[in-house]
Amino acid sequence: MSSDKEPSKIGGDAKYYQGVVQESVGKALGNEQMQTDGTAKKLEGQSEAEAAKVAGQQKKEKVIGNVKETTGSALGNEQMEAEGRERKQNA
Repeated sequence: MSSDKEPSKIGGDAKYYQGVVQESVGKALGNEQMQTDGTAKKLEGQSEAEAAKVAGQQKKEKVIGNVKETTGSALGNEQMEAEGRERKQNA
């Protein structure tokens, strides 16, 4: 996962499975370096996929908070508006 782009579930899964294959081939061939590289790629992919999941949940919470805040404002419901604002800020 590079720092200049957002994590990707698809990209993370692809790295994970590439790592699984590389690790397995390295093990089958007795190539410890290939096996180690595969393990590292597998873990990197797993981390990226998990980071993407967390980022997606945060975006979802912000959208829900925004909807709740806007709806509360439109209905004149100050409590709903405040709850939405708080949900956005805590995402």
